[in-house]
Formats: sequence, C-alpha cells, structure tokens
Amino acid sequence: MKLISITTLLFLTSFCFAQTETTKSSFSKDNYKIEYPKSWRLDTSRLIGTEFFLFAPLENQTDKFSENVSLIIQDLAGQNINLENYKTITDKQLTDFATDPTIFESVIKTINDKEYFRIVYVMTQGKSRLKITSICFIKNDKAYLITFTTELEKYEMYKKIGEEILNSFYLTK
Repeated sequence: MKLISITTLLFLTSFCFAQTETTKSSFSKDNYKIEYPKSWRLDTSRLIGTEFFLFAPLENQTDKFSENVSLIIQDLAGQNINLENYKTITDKQLTDFATDPTIFESVIKTINDKEYFRIVYVMTQGKSRLKITSICFIKNDKAYLITFTTELEKYEMYKKIGEEILNSFYLTK
C-alpha cells in the first residue's frame, strides 16, 4: 500500500506571508471553494505539487517567512484509506520524519455533517520553528489536505485569519 508522504506537509511549510485586511476574495475550482483576505496573494502555479498557495503580505523588509495556506489533493484510489487510516499514517509519519515535532491536536471531527481530520503541531524546519494546522476531507477517493503554516512566535497574530481561511474551505461536489 502506498503511504501518504509526510514530506508533502514538510515541503508546504517552507513557503509563507502576513495580513490585517478583512475584505474577502474567493477562489473556486470544479470541486472546491475557499475564501481569503484580498490582501493575500493567490498562487495557482502548482508549486511543489499544490493546487494553490495563499500568501499573506510581508510584514516588513526584514520578514523572511511568508505565512500561508495551501491545498494538496492526493489520489487515494485503490488504497482503501479512510479518515481514521489517514490520521494514523499522518501521526506516525510526523513522529518518524519531522524534526522536533510536538502534536497538540490530532482528531476526527464533524462540521455541517462533513467528517474531517484536523491536526495541529509544531516542528522545526531549517532554523524556523513552525506551527501548522491542517484539515483533511476525503471524498471520492481523494484527500483534500488544506494547511495553514506560520512561524511559531507569530502564530497568535495569524491564528484568527488562518482559522477563518481553513473554515471557509468546502467541497462543492
């Protein structure tokens, strides 16, 4: 059985930006939609296998890390992976492969009659300590993994907008 790679999550954390504006934009594809602040930049270049990145604006000229939200869609066809399997695989890969991981939350929840997996953790990447929140929906043999990444010391500053963006994501089909 092909395992879902934690490296996907690790690569996602190497990009990021910051914001304060509340006016919204939205982005949709055939099967999903998401809302985000107009001040954030949408990148649909499929950078490192993502469907998109949303980058917050830099805070100042010395800001080196761009807070972000990204989406990866993973094909699970033929792997018989449900949310419980996905959670187990992700938890194991984080503890096995991430540098200095601390998992704060790893649960399966339900919102609007839709079940999803949510994980919140901290890890080190290079010289940065990152706090990451990911949610995953599985539908039609595909995992939709949407991830919010910020520097640990800036997490509280970005938490509200990051959660709003994650919570605005929904599958349309």
